Amino acid sequence: MLARFVLPTMIAVLIGICLGIQPIFNTYVSKSVGMWYAALCSLSVSISIVLCICFINDRFQTLKGFSGIPKFYFLAGICGIIILAFTVFCIVRIGPVLTSSITVTVQMIVATVVAHYGWFGITQEPINFVKILGIMFLIAGVILVKVSITGK
Repeated sequence: MLARFVLPTMIAVLIGICLGIQPIFNTYVSKSVGMWYAALCSLSVSISIVLCICFINDRFQTLKGFSGIPKFYFLAGICGIIILAFTVFCIVRIGPVLTSSITVTVQMIVATVVAHYGWFGITQEPINFVKILGIMFLIAGVILVKVSITGK
């Protein structure tokens, strides 16, 4: 039970916490150095930590495994830059709550479609009424957040 549900759930909560505060921290940094240097700073810290982990775990032996990976999967790096830099752009203009609510809603929609069709080699999970209802509630949440912020 712990390994199959509780631990991954706790890690998902940690990810949610990080997703909630990282853009705010990056926005603060960007006010001093600009959006792209804030992204560079954040990515540099991330790369440094990952390099240390790879060094400690001796994972550099697996570098030859990269040749078998379809090249389009490396677009994840571009996605990372978009997420990092443009979240700062959005937070400055529409605020952290609306930015996060839109991001989470679109993430859920994309993940649901990708899982439904089993794209990119993931296990298929059919779309059902409950998932559609959940997405509708997320969309309603975005609308409510927008109304609460702007009054319109």
